Amino acid sequence: MGGLKTVYWDACVFHALFGKEAGRAETCMRIHKAAQDGEIEIYTSTVTFVECIWIKGQPDKLSKEHEQIIQKFFMHKYIRAINCDRQIAEAARNLIWQFPHLKPKDAIHVASAISKQIDEMHTYDRDDLIKLSDQIGSPALKICQPEFIEEPKPPQTGNLI
Repeated sequence: MGGLKTVYWDACVFHALFGKEAGRAETCMRIHKAAQDGEIEIYTSTVTFVECIWIKGQPDKLSKEHEQIIQKFFMHKYIRAINCDRQIAEAARNLIWQFPHLKPKDAIHVASAISKQIDEMHTYDRDDLIKLSDQIGSPALKICQPEFIEEPKPPQTGNLI
């Protein structure tokens, strides 16, 4: 994409963030903070707006009382929504023909990331998505778990005293 690093978040990454999942939430929060600071852009499908209300390990979905918070969260300028239009839907269907194990929503997420030539797609779905890393798209889409690698700070100049 050029310029800022771009990441695509599968719905399960938002689940980890919203549900404060142990071992995952901290990394997601650091990436989210980097996006807030203008260091990266987070892309996701508008399908995520629906999927995000289900939190892993919770018996119920988020309640209607969370609606304004969810709407406000997805309005941030550093979260870029990708509409599931005809082109993405047809690309997703073709991905399912090519990779029969893909579920429709997963195929939509992959097709959405490919449509914007995202640098990497973040997911916790090892069974269906991570194994497809570097096999789809041109350039090949990297699909991985969220990782936050802090950029090294430039060395300080001048006197230390």
